[in-house]
Amino acid sequence: MNHQRFYNWSEQFHCDPQRVHRLSSETQAVELMNNIAKRDSHFRLFGMGLSPSDIAMSNEDLIVQDGFDQLLQLDRTACTVTVEPAITLENLSHSLAMQGLALPVLGSVAQQTVAGAVATATHGTGAAFGNLSTLVQAVRLVTTQGEVINISARENTGLLNAVRCHLGSLGILTRITLQVCPAFDLAVTEQPNTLEDVLANLSERLTSNDHYRFWYMPHTDDQVWEWAATRTPPGPSPAPPNPLQRIQTWFKEKLIDYYTYELLLYVATYYPSFIPIINRLGRRTRLNKSRRSQGPSMEQFTFDCLFKQHVNEWSIPVEHTAEALLELRDLIIRKGYYAHFPIEVRFVDEDDIWLSPCQGRTSCYIGVIAYMPHGRPAHHEAYFTDYERLMTKFGGRPHWAKFFRLSVADLADRYPYWKNFQEVRQHLDPDNRLRNTFTDRVLQA
Repeated sequence: MNHQRFYNWSEQFHCDPQRVHRLSSETQAVELMNNIAKRDSHFRLFGMGLSPSDIAMSNEDLIVQDGFDQLLQLDRTACTVTVEPAITLENLSHSLAMQGLALPVLGSVAQQTVAGAVATATHGTGAAFGNLSTLVQAVRLVTTQGEVINISARENTGLLNAVRCHLGSLGILTRITLQVCPAFDLAVTEQPNTLEDVLANLSERLTSNDHYRFWYMPHTDDQVWEWAATRTPPGPSPAPPNPLQRIQTWFKEKLIDYYTYELLLYVATYYPSFIPIINRLGRRTRLNKSRRSQGPSMEQFTFDCLFKQHVNEWSIPVEHTAEALLELRDLIIRKGYYAHFPIEVRFVDEDDIWLSPCQGRTSCYIGVIAYMPHGRPAHHEAYFTDYERLMTKFGGRPHWAKFFRLSVADLADRYPYWKNFQEVRQHLDPDNRLRNTFTDRVLQA
């Protein structure tokens, strides 16, 4: 037996599995399923541990797929790529770029595995673009009974919209085929604005830009930072920075934006009333002037999430965006919450995937954050609880990879195909081998 403690990135959750299995092939997956069944054990799959929840934790058997990370096939005619589950979005994007291709959309973080991103319907932003699960064209899956099945629009079609967002609860994915597109650059404009102006002109923002998001900054007189991007043909590679530019970048991005900011937030864990001052200072020093940039899509979509943090994010129907944000602003003021900035707002197209938070509706995602400077937690529980109540009011669906408190009955009411997913889950995992605290809380009737 191999006793080892596993943490997620924020170290908010951990597990002490009795057995750790390193998986690098489909044959090993089949053998492992048979072995786990003989021992009558339960297991989960652990990727990069980036999810701020307990979705990947298990105190029984834990399967790590870090050796199962190859690009297997590229079909230029169909514009698809077939990969092993543990390849990261970052490594896949680099491999595609060398072939003149790209993923159509990415979230803010590219270090997560493709399997993990698909499992939780990870999303980027762009009202005409779906989440990453919508890119899935086919998968190859090993069930908990050791059966290997292909799932696509041609084989086992009835399972496709279940496995596209599977919550790590249907089996072990060994191959994933994704839709890709020709490589593109993003021409990005970023600028300060007010919440009032952004909400008044939101429809125009969403239709005139390929990708659009904004960050609302609490305690700053309703200030907002906008990010708008237009897709363009790839341009020449920029020249590498010279030594002076590297020093300037380190000074701004590390010394000021990271170390100094973390120190200020650490002080605020003892004196929470300092947070509004930090927010206003951050807006004036970091987000006060418009700027433009252009570069490869992955570089423009993603950014550094800084240090450890608790995150809560829900999707609501896009038509409720303005009302929900104004009520969230008023909630922070009325209750006197000291809210870290920013509150991120993104937009995602509707889809037909059974457990996708965007199932049947174009969605606005609103995410709140509580930093943990030097590992010290902020006092945010009441704030997050009230935030969840507000999102519930607008028919919100929580991001599966984030930690949330919502009963199984409430979740079932929010997803028209909830029962269909549960039937597939029972069919593919009849002995509930993929059980853990997450599935007990979120999926059990």
